[in-house]
Amino acid sequence: MAGPRGLVDVVLSLIGAFGQYAESLGALAGEEAREAGVLYLRLALLLGGALFFLAFGYLLLVLFVAVLLATVFHVSWIWILLAFTVLHFVGAICCGVLVRSHWKTPIFSATRKEISRDLAGLRGGRTP
Repeated sequence: MAGPRGLVDVVLSLIGAFGQYAESLGALAGEEAREAGVLYLRLALLLGGALFFLAFGYLLLVLFVAVLLATVFHVSWIWILLAFTVLHFVGAICCGVLVRSHWKTPIFSATRKEISRDLAGLRGGRTP
């Protein structure tokens, strides 16, 4: 049975307990991070495969429609494929223009305004 201990011993014991607790939490977080990393890697690979097969399927669908239209209208399929290509380039350019126009739209404007007000209040400019 241990006798009465001093304040220094109790404080050192408390610090040691906090250290063990932090170490346990770190080990648990590391284990969960590894598990999450493996899960997200697997999901990323599956998403990449899905996107690959989606793109390949889309390409085959466009070729099928080009050959079908060539058969129905008795036109060379290469010209129909050229028209599809031009149509896709026009769509890509339209998307690019829309992205460029929205690129400069400020984001988090309400948050930025609130932080500016808070900083001004801390500087003594005005109370929030």
